[in-house]
Amino acid sequence: MPATRCAHRLSSNKKTERVETLITFMKTAQQQQLSTKLHDLWAVPQSSITEMRLLLTLGADPTSLYLDDYGEKTLRDRLDNGSVCEECEPKWKAFLELAGHIYEEMCEQTPINIDRSKRPEGVLPLCLDGGGMRGLVSVVCLLFASRRLLGDESLPQYFDWLIGTSTGSMLALSLANGLSISQCFFQYWDMKTKIFLKGSTFNRLLGDQVAIQTKNIDKILEEAFPTETLQGCSKRLTIPALDISTVPGRLHVFRNYSFDHSFGAAVDEEQDVLFREAARASSAAPTYFEPFEYGSKVLVDGSFVANYPLNVLFKEYDLFVKHSHPIHLAGVLSIGTGEPALVERKYKTGKSIKAKAKNIGHLSTLILEQVVGQDLTAVEMAQDRCHAHNIPFNRLSPKGINVRIDQIDDAKLMDMIWTSLVYLIENLNETDQLGQMLHKLLSDPTERKRRSNTVL
Repeated sequence: MPATRCAHRLSSNKKTERVETLITFMKTAQQQQLSTKLHDLWAVPQSSITEMRLLLTLGADPTSLYLDDYGEKTLRDRLDNGSVCEECEPKWKAFLELAGHIYEEMCEQTPINIDRSKRPEGVLPLCLDGGGMRGLVSVVCLLFASRRLLGDESLPQYFDWLIGTSTGSMLALSLANGLSISQCFFQYWDMKTKIFLKGSTFNRLLGDQVAIQTKNIDKILEEAFPTETLQGCSKRLTIPALDISTVPGRLHVFRNYSFDHSFGAAVDEEQDVLFREAARASSAAPTYFEPFEYGSKVLVDGSFVANYPLNVLFKEYDLFVKHSHPIHLAGVLSIGTGEPALVERKYKTGKSIKAKAKNIGHLSTLILEQVVGQDLTAVEMAQDRCHAHNIPFNRLSPKGINVRIDQIDDAKLMDMIWTSLVYLIENLNETDQLGQMLHKLLSDPTERKRRSNTVL
């Protein structure tokens, strides 16, 4: 065979074009079509590991790769002809080694036995962390858990209280607006380059990049939520932001419920805001987007006060109690955007203007990193509180995620997603504990009693 170039050495435009074409196909493809595409692309010289991972994540069955050693033989041919280089070889081999296992654990398990028409006794909240483009990790966690436990994408339907910060607000409001988990995946994938520009921290601080990205996110949110309001939603919604119009800044919470009345009763008109306004305020990360002006308030990213919105959940819970309208939490599900692996930070000091400018950029990045998910204290406190009150608590947040919140590179995002999938299959107990909670809350009590009395 004539030598060809490995896909990762193609031009950026060519790689982007291939991925965009694949995404367009995947949006309407059936599961069998995804599986066939995976089989076919495995042998195409210009196909990349990013394309393979995308197909697997959205449900392509890799079984055909293992029939008659098709996958291994074809990979050897591609290594010989240069369409897979030595640098990429480990990723292709890892895919071949783990794809079958990932698919089996995500898509081939027997769904838990629950009453699909039943709703839990009490309120079941879903808390979604902040983290920019790492929101794709949250989407993948929901996708994996829903398909593994229920055999479909219905998991979010069982949660009647959605609490989301920053990127988590975008995901929460999209789910509340009726998007499936897969549709949320495509929404994130499509919007990344429509919002974020390529550029350094220095350019964000001193150039016009922030102004441009602000216009971009305003447009994306208007397209996603043209008319939807919090009041018009049948689920409880809680979206935190930080009001910096005073010193010190104060927590501001967008919500569609009142502490003095039962859910569904009229609330203060001030709270009847558009979805896009709440999402814009909660996502206004400094150095990435301009603050959002809402009445007399100046609002920035909710991650500054509640990147893990569990603290907001319990603050709201306590306010219900304070107003003599206590609510019962049936359980809690917290979905993260991934916890970073511990790595050595590259940080140099200097006295020149250039060095000082770089230091400012480093400091800005450090602050944003701390804001969007380095301190797990809020999670630990929520877990302890739930344990003390006998409330089931579940959290899914893969470890080893070191990705910028404005990452737009397809390959790096798919590396992140692959790390998430590998983590999920290596820690299946975390997903299955969620299944146990749902089974307890949603199964037929008579059936549970019969099973418990059965002698094996």
